[in-house]
Amino acid sequence: MATIDITLLTETAIRYQKDLMYLPYAVLAEKLGIHGINLLPGIQNKDIVTNFLRKQGLAKPYEIGLEVDNSDVGKADERVLEVLKAYASVKDNINNYKKTVVGPDELLGKNQGKQHPWQLVMLMTIVRTFGEDLLDALFPGERDIEDQTPLGCFDGFDTLIDVDIAGGDISEALGNLVATGEIAAPVDNTDTDAYDKILAFWRSAHPRLREINSLLLVPYGIGDAYDSAYFNKHMYKPTIDIYGRIDLEGSAGKCKIVRSTEMGSGQRIILTVPGNMDFGMNTLGDETFVQVRTPYEDPNEIQFWIQGDYGARIRNVHRKALQINDGSPTANALSGDYS
Repeated sequence: MATIDITLLTETAIRYQKDLMYLPYAVLAEKLGIHGINLLPGIQNKDIVTNFLRKQGLAKPYEIGLEVDNSDVGKADERVLEVLKAYASVKDNINNYKKTVVGPDELLGKNQGKQHPWQLVMLMTIVRTFGEDLLDALFPGERDIEDQTPLGCFDGFDTLIDVDIAGGDISEALGNLVATGEIAAPVDNTDTDAYDKILAFWRSAHPRLREINSLLLVPYGIGDAYDSAYFNKHMYKPTIDIYGRIDLEGSAGKCKIVRSTEMGSGQRIILTVPGNMDFGMNTLGDETFVQVRTPYEDPNEIQFWIQGDYGARIRNVHRKALQINDGSPTANALSGDYS
């Protein structure tokens, strides 16, 4: 039996190690930046930020003889980012390529070079798809070891929001949950409902959130509905930048609408400030980020292995920093080219 010498394959992984190390960042960084999400490398197990929420109304009128009424100054709110391990394992056999022609008189899988025929393609593709899988889980992910899909890797932002709703930290009473009802595409050329609802949602936000530059994250379909309703209102389309963002009409340039494929196709929209959401990862093992192994009895079989620790966090859910509507999210699967 012909044996496979994986020395060259392993050398490929080393030679392109810098490229492979940064490829997940290349896949993730642009998307996270558009959403205003921080990318935090080097997280070991857990990272905690503490918000000090100030109690309002400390000042009181005073005169001699008045009984002094002491007040609480505030309270601490801890927000935890926990990173949990995810992996991808790909098993391949060089004999899979015996009938693959890549050029005149060149047939893959002959094993003349004693190496995997698509060394770099395999390495780069695995890492790129792994990064796209993480993006698929960015909002709808829910850590579940029984769910052996990307959505089981870590708790995404929609799951964190649902936890805060269940725990009472996000509610209509607190002002960080505002009912909009369904935001749908116009039914005719006079329907401006989507435009009106999104503007009303922003105007209902806390004044402190409205006076600073904010981002309104919406699923792509809701962004399209806004565009169409905007056209019905003004008879021209809003200006869209290269990232698909537009200035929210009526916000005096204080709010950009970010249309997001990663948010899925549901009805949840999120108004927040840039940097209020974190995506964390542990990158200390990047020097062996892609492992190439031959643990099998059949020496023609090769394993590619990649792993990392990942997690998400919303730093502050106070209505001065975050507001959501009453819509429900719906996940999309966009990674790769087929399932």
